[in-house]
Amino acid sequence: MKLKKCLIPALAGCLVGFQTYAADESGQRLFLENCAECHQEDGMGIPNIYPALAGNELVQGSGVDVALVLIIGRGEMPSFSGAISNEDMASIINYVRNAFGNEGELISPETIEQLN
Repeated sequence: MKLKKCLIPALAGCLVGFQTYAADESGQRLFLENCAECHQEDGMGIPNIYPALAGNELVQGSGVDVALVLIIGRGEMPSFSGAISNEDMASIINYVRNAFGNEGELISPETIEQLN
């Protein structure tokens, strides 16, 4: 019986890690498909044209602020509201906020829904 009690939490931990990994891969794929042309695959942007996301103060700040940029648009960046789902938007934001040396809390699709 002890084995079962120890095994269940361990398996649950593995599944949580798997879901996080899958979301990271989805966010990276979506970033490459929708954002990398301007912000570049490495998140360094194009100097004096498109801002770097790596080390970007806005990106590392509030996830809500990043979501609002995607929803409303900013400068030459178009609005993605209605163009991609809230789930995909959350995946992109979570990827960008935790890639390129950035560290940020995750944002949920439900939070993005409330902002739309």
